[in-house]
Amino acid sequence: MTTLDFARKHIVFNKSSPITGPFRDEFYPFLRKPLMAADDITCKRLVIYKASSCMGTVTGQIINTKRIVCDVGDQKMVCQSDDDAALWAKTRGKEWVRANKDAMRLVSRDKYAITNDLMIFRHKFLEISGPGITSAQSVQVRYLQTDESHLEAFPDGRLIEFEKRMGGRWDRQGTHITTAPDEGREVDTFFLAGQQDEWHFRCPKCTELFWPLWAEDAKEKYGAEVFVINGGSISCVCPHCHESFQDTARERYALVKDGDYVSQNPAASPETRSFRWSVFAAHWISWREMLIESVAAMEAAKLGNLKPLEDFHKKRLCKSWKPFLPDFGGGKGVNDYKLGDVWESAEEKIRILSADFQAGSGDEGAHLHALCVEYDRLGNSRRIEYRRLDTFEQLHQMAITLGVREAKVDGNLTGKGTCVIVDSGHENRLVFRECSKYGWYAYRGSDLEQFHVATIDGKQVSHPMPYSVPNPESGVVGEKQPDKLRGVSKGALPAGWAYCIVGDNNTLYGYLSALVGGSSGRYFGIASDMPEIYVANMPAFIPLVETDKKTNKAKATVWKRVRRDHFWDCEVMALTLAMKHGFFPLAIQP
Repeated sequence: MTTLDFARKHIVFNKSSPITGPFRDEFYPFLRKPLMAADDITCKRLVIYKASSCMGTVTGQIINTKRIVCDVGDQKMVCQSDDDAALWAKTRGKEWVRANKDAMRLVSRDKYAITNDLMIFRHKFLEISGPGITSAQSVQVRYLQTDESHLEAFPDGRLIEFEKRMGGRWDRQGTHITTAPDEGREVDTFFLAGQQDEWHFRCPKCTELFWPLWAEDAKEKYGAEVFVINGGSISCVCPHCHESFQDTARERYALVKDGDYVSQNPAASPETRSFRWSVFAAHWISWREMLIESVAAMEAAKLGNLKPLEDFHKKRLCKSWKPFLPDFGGGKGVNDYKLGDVWESAEEKIRILSADFQAGSGDEGAHLHALCVEYDRLGNSRRIEYRRLDTFEQLHQMAITLGVREAKVDGNLTGKGTCVIVDSGHENRLVFRECSKYGWYAYRGSDLEQFHVATIDGKQVSHPMPYSVPNPESGVVGEKQPDKLRGVSKGALPAGWAYCIVGDNNTLYGYLSALVGGSSGRYFGIASDMPEIYVANMPAFIPLVETDKKTNKAKATVWKRVRRDHFWDCEVMALTLAMKHGFFPLAIQP
């Protein structure tokens, strides 16, 4: 008996399903092929991406129960945690077995045949566990099933460890049913290795299949949106015949009932089968609910909280998640000039050159991303030029060409503070030596708050600042700072020594984010012909609000990198020097 026929004959839903009564696959057409794949003897690994609350857990339970009743071989069920394993056994596993008379007929007569971690049947058993490494090295089984393996509780490599419990059996199958994971997770590599069968609607008018994609995904695939929003309402438009369908139970079901899967990777090995259905496969869920959820997620993202957007992509659209900054509309900065234009401003201005040094890898040698920025006394700014450089000497020549002040000229101090700063995150000793040649500042980011000490009314008082007092650092590994340099923050230094400024990432990122987004009230000019590599990667970090899991209240703001950060780092360093030289007014001055 196939799993699909077993479900038709033996599965009866009560409170566990939005549609009660006997299993009728015409209500769940998206389950047919995944259930058929569970019977395919050539399929050794079955991966199912399912939207949250859209029959995913039920699918796993049907497969488990059929194997208990009809198949030969032991099973292992791996839940999200040890606690969740016990809960699954109590509320789902035991209930499904007890509700099926054929499964109960096979239960061992042992007094403890059904417990929270083991169900013993005649000639077979079902073990239930969490994802711990010890559980992955226990019994040998024919069938393995994991639940929500996208979670951090399943570190990369753990699924392979569990699959090894099946040995090299010719009739084995590992089944992984989960909502979509972070991009690149182990279960994601499994999914991509399969045929990647994606659930499609079938248009009742033209009978063509089409993918129910959301927003930008639909535009990329079909050149127009599939779900069209009109005020507070939403409709679905077939991209082939342009017939419109309303958000009613009847019309949602009409699109789903004859739907089918379309493979995105048909040349994949049949040993791995992968299926995905989004929330739109569940015809009992209104599209307007999804619209409301999507709008709320975007509003939260504007405030720096990406978690609702991540949940919408993973649990509703069922897409592997890669952090990104949504397009909220509007531009970045103000694009009212071109590179080379003179900034007509009555305010005094200063030019700052910042560089992010990269050690290089593979065929790419060491290089620098260099950005020249101009600030005025009010904290307004313009991007003057960006270059990718191969040597520190080229950075020196760039400073001369653009009129950026250096602390040394021909090896001698000028008595004026430098306006060139270089990130020392990579090859810090080399950076210190190069900065020593030209009198540049070195820079290092930190998550710690920085403090300055000031004398007020004869008392020394420390107060927080976004950056530290410059501190001498040696370009020679192991060379200790001599007593005569302790507390020194300006003036001549021995050869190979440079002043290093430590920046408070949390504070500086907050200032820069407000500048780029326009909420600071200061002018942040980006040339209309600025290189695309700069524009495409700004801003590189966005603020996320962490909530306490117990109280669900905001706990802290963390900065999430969503793009390449070389240009962001250059902007942070330029902002730091603008503050130090008095060209970015702060409430507290050093």
